[in-house]
Amino acid sequence: MNRYICIYILVCINIFSFEIFWDLGVGISPYSVKSPKNEINISTFHRLEGIKKYFSMDYESAIYQFSQLDENDKMIVLYEYTDCYYLLNKFSDAINILKNYDNYELSENIIYLKSKIHFKLSDYEESLIDLEYLLNNYKDSEYSDILKFEIQKINLLKDE
Repeated sequence: MNRYICIYILVCINIFSFEIFWDLGVGISPYSVKSPKNEINISTFHRLEGIKKYFSMDYESAIYQFSQLDENDKMIVLYEYTDCYYLLNKFSDAINILKNYDNYELSENIIYLKSKIHFKLSDYEESLIDLEYLLNNYKDSEYSDILKFEIQKINLLKDE
């Protein structure tokens, strides 16, 4: 009887051509299963790759990835994009990116980075404008004392 059951099972498998293999509870079949696809946008890909390169300190590659972004995604990583140029001592390139934005569009960190870039370019007036903007518009900031110190430092340099 057992022999007939085994033969019956083998015949059924051959007739219906089920090609299902089981490995650790996962069924593999040559038939496609329709599932919703979340396709990644190419700009999102460049943004994520740029962030990975930025945090692994590969700033040149990060700049390349960030330069491929559309404007919405570029605004999301604007600090990292500008900071890459700053860390590579390419201050003119960094400030060129930020010239497209007004201070009210930027976050506190980006405006502070902008003032540091102006300082490195010896453009003390613009650096002061950015620092004073931060002091006036972010009154409850944890960085108020640092900003005041930076303003005093720039004023001393201007007087020399």
